[in-house]
Amino acid sequence: MAQRDSTRDSTRKSSRNSIRKSVSGHAPSSQATHSQRGTLADETAPRKASEYWLAILGTIAVLFIAEWTFSDGFGFRTRAVTTADIKQPVALPDSLLVTSDGLLDTLAIELDKQWSAGDTENSTEDLLLLASNAVANEDTYQFAEAMRLLGVNALREADSDTAAVYLDEALSAFEELEDEIGIASVELLRGELNLKRRVLARRAAYAYDTMQLARWKTAHGYFHDAIDELQLVVNENLSLNRYGAAAAAYQTLYKGYTDHGQLHEAQEAGIEIVKLHASSGRPLQAKAMLSTLQANGLDENTVLQLTQNNMALQREYEESVTQLGRARDYRQLYNYFINAGDPVRAWQFRLKAQQSLRGVTQRAMHRQQTGVLALLYTSNDHMKRAQQSLNRASRLFSENDQSKLFGVSEELREQVF
Repeated sequence: MAQRDSTRDSTRKSSRNSIRKSVSGHAPSSQATHSQRGTLADETAPRKASEYWLAILGTIAVLFIAEWTFSDGFGFRTRAVTTADIKQPVALPDSLLVTSDGLLDTLAIELDKQWSAGDTENSTEDLLLLASNAVANEDTYQFAEAMRLLGVNALREADSDTAAVYLDEALSAFEELEDEIGIASVELLRGELNLKRRVLARRAAYAYDTMQLARWKTAHGYFHDAIDELQLVVNENLSLNRYGAAAAAYQTLYKGYTDHGQLHEAQEAGIEIVKLHASSGRPLQAKAMLSTLQANGLDENTVLQLTQNNMALQREYEESVTQLGRARDYRQLYNYFINAGDPVRAWQFRLKAQQSLRGVTQRAMHRQQTGVLALLYTSNDHMKRAQQSLNRASRLFSENDQSKLFGVSEELREQVF
C-alpha cells in the first residue's frame, strides 16, 4: 500500500508539472519566481524627487491643454456674444398637446349626462360608492365599469397618479371577466394616460428651460426681453401645479423690476410671491418677502392686509395637510383589510379616505414636486407602457372588429416617442 501511495504522489506531481509547462513553456522555478516578485522594502523605499516633479509637470500640462481648448485660449480670443438667437421667447409647440378624442370623450359625455359638467368631486364620490356596492354584491362587471369611469374622471382632472390606480383596478376586473372589449378600452385609456404623462414632463422641462434663458437675459442686461418669458413660466407652472417653480419665476421678475427702478411692478410681483409661499406651506419665505416689501416702501395698510391673508392661507394649508394625513390613515386601513381578505370592510375605509379629501386645496395636494430631470427620466418608462397598452388595445380592437376604436388606438400609437 505504501508503494501505491508513493506511486500516486509521483504521478500527481508529474501531471501538475506538465500542466505548468504547457502554460508557461517551461517548468516553474520557485527561486526564479521569488526573485521576480517585489518585496515590501521595494514598495516603501523613498522615491527620487525627480519622479514627483515629472508627475506634477505632466498633470499641469494636461490641465493647461484642457483649459486652452475649452476656454477659448484663456480669453485671449474673445468671441462676440450676440443676442440674435435669444430674442425669441420659448413657447410650447402644438405637437406636445395630446388630443383626447375617441373613447375618452365618449365616456366623458356619459359622465356629464349623469352629473353636471365639471362636477368631478361629486361624481367621483358617487362612483366610489357604486364600486363599494359592487364589491359587497360581488358584481365584478359593475365594479370594472365604475373603476373605468373613475379613471376617466381623474384623467379629466389631470390627476395622472390617481387615474393610473383606478385604471389598473379596472383592467384587473375586466381581465377576470375575460371581457376583451373592456380590456382593450382600459388599455386605450392607459395608453393615453401615459402619453399625457410624457406631455406633462415635457411641458415642465420647457418651462424650466425658458426660466434658465430668462435668467440669463436678466443677468446680462436684457431683462425687458425676458418679461414675457417669465410670465409664460409662471402661467405654465401654475397650470402644472408646480407652485415652487412659479414663485421662483416671480422672484426673478421682482429682482429685474427692482434693479430697473420699476417699483410698482416689483411690488406686484413680490405680493404674488408672498401669496404663493403662504398658500403652499412656506410661511418663513412669505414672511421674509413681506419684510423686504415693507422695507422697500410698501404701505402699512397693504402689509397688514397681506399679513392677515397669510395667516388665513396658512391655516387653510394646515387643515388640508391634516385631512391628507387622515386620508392616508384610512388608505392604510383599506390596504390592511384587503390583505386580510375582507374587501367589504376595506372599501368602507376607502370611502372614508375619499371623504377626507373633500375641500383639500390643490397646493396642499401638490406640495411636493418631482424634479424636472426625474420627470423626464420617468416619462421614458411611461412611453414604454403607453406602447405596450396601445399595442394590446389595437390588437384586441382589430380581432373584435371595432374599426373606429382601432383607428383611435393607431392614432395614439403614432405619438409614442
